[in-house]
Amino acid sequence: MRPQKPLPTDPPTAEEVARQTARFRALIAKPTRERLRNLVAACHRQLEQAVAAHPPRQAVACRMGCDYCCHLYVSATAPELLAIAEHIAAWPPERRAALRSRLADALSATRGLSPVERVGLSRPCPMLEDGLCGIYPVRPLGCRAYASFDAAACERSTRERDAGAQIPVPKINMRSRRLLSHCLRAALADRGLDGNSYELIEGLSRVLETPDADARWAAGEGVLAGVRTDS
Repeated sequence: MRPQKPLPTDPPTAEEVARQTARFRALIAKPTRERLRNLVAACHRQLEQAVAAHPPRQAVACRMGCDYCCHLYVSATAPELLAIAEHIAAWPPERRAALRSRLADALSATRGLSPVERVGLSRPCPMLEDGLCGIYPVRPLGCRAYASFDAAACERSTRERDAGAQIPVPKINMRSRRLLSHCLRAALADRGLDGNSYELIEGLSRVLETPDADARWAAGEGVLAGVRTDS
């Protein structure tokens, strides 16, 4: 059995932050559609690599069809929202229409609610299709990083709508998510782009209803103006 690599210190060092931000900044020297797509893919890939390099000693309980965490508040950066919209654009018209309908219903029910209030609402993510994530290949960083060692605790939290439930999560996932999210947003801001992180349902709804959203966002237009952001 190979020895496990030591878990990186937490929080990340200033040098680590600067190095990662520079990598992301280099990917978007010009904010073209392809480079934005590459930026998102690189961010997601680096999360997966970090997790794979530091596997937990305890088995993760997450399995296909387990959607308890898909009842929480989720945010995503503009490039992630644009990547999701591009993914959805390839769907058949009927599937796209069904998602738009679910998004509209979810938006009317969740607009303005805090993360704690969203847990209390216990409303499933509109991206779920028969219990599976319809945007799984392009799901945002927050969804990718979330994992649990105890599916029963997740079930209780969802069933009891308990925002304070203690869910045992892999430390490397949370550390990597904080680092990558911070560096992604910093790299965008350094390039004069929108580095905010937006509530997923409202942000995706806005992007889907905006023609040429990616080009207009890259040109500096406030495509997501008024959409709720994380502090």
